[in-house]
Amino acid sequence: MLFYRALASTLILLSSSAVAFNVGPSGGAKERMPSAANKNLAKVLAAGVISAAATLLPFAGPAVAADSLVLGTPLETKLANFGAASYPVFNSITDVSPLAEKFVDFVDKKVKAPDAAELAQKAADGLLAIPDSKISEYSGILKQVVYSGVSKDSCVTLGGSGLAAEKLAASAAVKSVDSAKIEALKKKFKPANSAVPLKGGNICLPGSATASEKLWVAQAELTLSMPKAEADALVSSIKKVGLQATRPSIVSLVPAAVDVFSKSPEAINMVAAGKDVEPTVIATVQAALK
Repeated sequence: MLFYRALASTLILLSSSAVAFNVGPSGGAKERMPSAANKNLAKVLAAGVISAAATLLPFAGPAVAADSLVLGTPLETKLANFGAASYPVFNSITDVSPLAEKFVDFVDKKVKAPDAAELAQKAADGLLAIPDSKISEYSGILKQVVYSGVSKDSCVTLGGSGLAAEKLAASAAVKSVDSAKIEALKKKFKPANSAVPLKGGNICLPGSATASEKLWVAQAELTLSMPKAEADALVSSIKKVGLQATRPSIVSLVPAAVDVFSKSPEAINMVAAGKDVEPTVIATVQAALK
């Protein structure tokens, strides 16, 4: 599950910032300015993608509590704010799988197959390089904090998340990864995945906004432990893909996002939180990879 989320996020991250996701004129025969509604929906999608990437993009160098790039920094505060703001939005989603399907189709059409496959390979290598001790720490936070008191029998699920994972797993990019690596990933992340309750094949969401805050911060901390060699290789691959997943082309995902993210006040708050965390994410990544 973690591998599929990482791949989905990184495939379109480094096409730039939230500004890059603003809707622009299409390349059709007749250009027109997009509606305000579509602009807002695009920004909702952008906020989710960028902030998810904040938790999945590798940072250079091994992490230790004393020099964490997240804990005790503005990034921690902003990620926590996004976790709280996005909590009611994710709780309202009934089916995320259509967006996953459109995303896979988008990658197939816009990204060269060898480059998408390379990215999947580098993502797998990077995740496999994370120290087991860090995964154990992450698993502990999931069990003791994020999902404390959450029951698989009564939890609120991220609707369609199970089917979405299946769609990503069946994508050409993921299928290009050696089966032995996939099995190794399943084994390596079993402690973390087993800490996440499932209901009807879909993942349960954290039980509170506070728990959601802890989840986003913990995920960021997990990625900090990716070794520099694997992190650099993955970032290079992300940049290559980002040049193909251009700013105007990403707007093609907006119609599918309409059915996932609403235009409610909660969704607008999530947009604001995503825009707030974005500059800090970019600055932190840039500084860490120098």
